[in-house]
Amino acid sequence: MAIETSTVAGASQSTVQQPPNAQGSSDLGKDAFLKILTAQLANQDPTSPMDANAFVAQLAQFSTLEQMQNTNDTLTQMLALQKSQGQTAAIEMVGKDAIYNASQLDLVAGGKISVNATLGSPAADVVLQINDANGSEVRHQSFGALAAGSNTLTWDGRSDSGVAQSPGTYSVTVSATDLAGKPVSVSQQARGRITGISLQDGSTQLMIGNTAISLSDVTAIQESTSSQ
Repeated sequence: MAIETSTVAGASQSTVQQPPNAQGSSDLGKDAFLKILTAQLANQDPTSPMDANAFVAQLAQFSTLEQMQNTNDTLTQMLALQKSQGQTAAIEMVGKDAIYNASQLDLVAGGKISVNATLGSPAADVVLQINDANGSEVRHQSFGALAAGSNTLTWDGRSDSGVAQSPGTYSVTVSATDLAGKPVSVSQQARGRITGISLQDGSTQLMIGNTAISLSDVTAIQESTSSQ
């Protein structure tokens, strides 16, 4: 810290230059709290000691502060451990097949896409709609009447006019209606081989081809049926 001395009208005055960007803190940690309490005890007036009730209250505040800090440290360690364990478990899934709630699926060159549609009740008509990455419909395929429960719907990778579609990610939507034309509840799932994991945005996701799948969308992990 530099001290400059200047003379103005025969009087000497000193100007103290403060360090640049000097900033204080309003936070009081447990170490600072303990130092203040110790200094208060060391410098109290012997003829008028600190009130016992006030002293006990300050000790209680110190104890509470320390417990809260220890709790925060423990929670931070637990969260870090849980995240590490989740990532390790995800790595062990690579090479296996995931059954997951699917709305987007990858089409490979000359390949097909299959989706499992679980119907809540019998349907008079079940429709599979495929949209490309631009949101344009490329296939609207009716599978007719299907029973309640699990049904496998397969898209051959071609448009309604029979043109083979380019490899890429496509949106898949299954809808169903009953004899009265009312909607039938349906959930759609797919099966794919886990090729890797993604740790972006602080969350762990499974990679099925080029598609990232959230662990919350995975309903089962099974041994792979693919030879690749």
